[in-house]
Amino acid sequence: MLFVAPRSVWTLLDDWHGVLGLRGSGSNSIRMEQARIPEYLTREASLLDLPVEGGTPGSKLHGNALYAGRAPSFYHGELAAIMVGTAYAAADEYARIIAGRPLTLEPDRTRAELHDYQRHLGEALGAIHTAEAALQRNAEDYTETCRRNVSGEAPFTIADDNRLALVFLTAGRMAWDVTQSILFRTAGSRHARDGERMQRYFRDAATYWTHIGPSMAEPLARRVGCDRLGLPSHDIPLIP
Repeated sequence: MLFVAPRSVWTLLDDWHGVLGLRGSGSNSIRMEQARIPEYLTREASLLDLPVEGGTPGSKLHGNALYAGRAPSFYHGELAAIMVGTAYAAADEYARIIAGRPLTLEPDRTRAELHDYQRHLGEALGAIHTAEAALQRNAEDYTETCRRNVSGEAPFTIADDNRLALVFLTAGRMAWDVTQSILFRTAGSRHARDGERMQRYFRDAATYWTHIGPSMAEPLARRVGCDRLGLPSHDIPLIP
């Protein structure tokens, strides 16, 4: 069941402390004790499988087909967009670091002049550009799938949702991989200190990797494989 809880029945807990990354996200817990939710603020539905075929109250109210899209793929799209942006920020910081850091034995030169660091940055940017391209193209596909659903041309199926979600997740994973395996690793330990931007980008990206979203990679891959093979996939749970 989905529900909206009136502000009067829940308490915000000040428990968002000591988390590695996303320290400003405000992802606090809430507590509800002896709370009553009016029936008109409830709906018997699963967030992972909302009925959207042919449109929804939201798409009709707002005249926007995006209100008739499935939730899991949109959810992974949000995470992927954040991760691609974080990876670009880390690449900008990496370029600044190597351009301003003198070589130990040749202080009149910087790391930016060394082939290895040029290659590190180029490989990182290639992966980030690829992740962004996948993100943007998949977002266009998601938008078109919503449009066809509302127009009645084709329903937004669970198979569509699986495919779109897996592409978004793969883009986010690419952004994480390049942030931690190239940019953070080769930037130097001094940039892992508190107050350094590279440390901040790594913390935020690492927190994504611990999120429940990336843990859906294996079940989503199974679902997409089953969809392609004509086997049932809806009974494969997305959340471990």
